[in-house]
Parts: sequence; C-alpha cells; structure tokens
Amino acid sequence: MNDLPADLLELAKEVLAAAKARKKRIVTAESCTGGLLGGCLTANAGSSDVMDCGFITYSNESKSRLLGVPRDAVAEYGAVSDIVASAMAEGALAQTDADMAVSITGIAGPGGGTKEKPVGLVYMALAQTNTDAMVKRYVFAGTRSDIRRAAVGAAMELLLGSLKDDGEDT
Repeated sequence: MNDLPADLLELAKEVLAAAKARKKRIVTAESCTGGLLGGCLTANAGSSDVMDCGFITYSNESKSRLLGVPRDAVAEYGAVSDIVASAMAEGALAQTDADMAVSITGIAGPGGGTKEKPVGLVYMALAQTNTDAMVKRYVFAGTRSDIRRAAVGAAMELLLGSLKDDGEDT
C-alpha cells in the first residue's frame, strides 16, 4: 500500500514524536527531493500535530517567488549552494508559523553534475526561530532514487539531532 521506504517512515515517526514532545512545528522546503521528505513525514498518523506545510520549489523562480531566495544569490552561487539552502530554510520559516524549517537542494542525477558540483551533491539547511540557519553539505552516491532517499534521511537526522539537543537544553 505505501511505497515509501520503511526506514524513512520509521525515522519520520521519531522526528514527529520528538517535535510533538517539544511542541515544535515543522516546515519543509524541498528541491531535488520533490516532496519526498514531506511525504514521509505526513505518511504517519498524527503528523498534523507537527507539520505546518511543505514547499516544493524545484525551479529557481519558485525558490525566489515562494521562499524569497534572492535571485542574485541563485545567479552568483547556483541553486545548489549553501547560500541558497540557507535562504530556502529561512524563507520557509518566514512564510509560516512553524518553529523550524529544513531545506534540501541538490543534484540527484543522473545528469546535471559538473566537476565542481557533482551528481550527489546536496546542501541542506535547518533554520529555527531566533537562530541563524545551520547548513550541511553532503555528497551521496548511487542512483537518483538512492541520492534522494539519502538526502531525506539526512534531513530527518538533522531535524532529530536538533530536537534532541533542544530537549537536553530545557
């Protein structure tokens, strides 16, 4: 019935439980994963207690129009960059009532890669209210599906790590 990867669905349950326990709302801003992160999170019952919304901003224009990513940042650094990932997360947070935003932008392949930006390169950012976005860079291997799955898993680990850190601080 559900064709989403079981390991990602289990990880999503952990993210949702941690966010619910800390009364945190989440927004996603996805490019190369095309909504897979939001799909995994919302496949679980009770996700509406945590998920605010998700943006799938595949084109550069939608990144600017919907998330406020500066067009000059995309032109100068490219859509797959730390600057754009950060702006995507901060823009998603600014457009919603969520407490935390995670963004994913990358090159899932099989084409589109360069020597400087190979297939598998993914940037993701985590933004939270009253803090600067934290950006991570990854290079995943495998097929397009493998790269997208790995990126979603890493994004959920990023969320989970932040939620657990937040819980230890309170």
